[in-house]
Amino acid sequence: MSITPIAPATQTTLTSATATSAATANATGTPTSRDMQQNLQQDRLQQERLQQQRLDDQRLQQQRADAAQAADRQQLVRQQDQRARDVQQAGDQQYQLQQQRLADQRLAEQRTAEQQRLDDQQRIQQQQALEDQLRQRAQEARANFDAIQQQRMQTTALFSGRLDVYL
Repeated sequence: MSITPIAPATQTTLTSATATSAATANATGTPTSRDMQQNLQQDRLQQERLQQQRLDDQRLQQQRADAAQAADRQQLVRQQDQRARDVQQAGDQQYQLQQQRLADQRLAEQRTAEQQRLDDQQRIQQQQALEDQLRQRAQEARANFDAIQQQRMQTTALFSGRLDVYL
């Protein structure tokens, strides 16, 4: 809403009304009581207008000051709201980064655990293969030992039979 300021009444306005009354009185001669009452009434009306004009000016200034304060308050509220949104957004971003880090950490732990499991399986398979190989060698060694024992027994039996012949 636009309010157009009205020029404040000055003492010049009062003087011009009084001067007009005085000029009328001088033209006719001596002022009559009726002229003086009219002059007083005009002066009172003029002073009431001036007082009303001052009140209107004061109200207008107060309205402008109030409007400026309201605008300042609204600006402060907007700034506070923006700061609150910025803080909230920063907090949300921080939370998202933290959640992403936790997810990345869990994924890394899962990959490490999976790799460890695969490494353990490979070691177990290698160990089982080695045990199987050692078992097979032990069986072969046992079979060789048994074969050698058998051969010795046969050889001993052969020699014992020959010794009997020579004795």
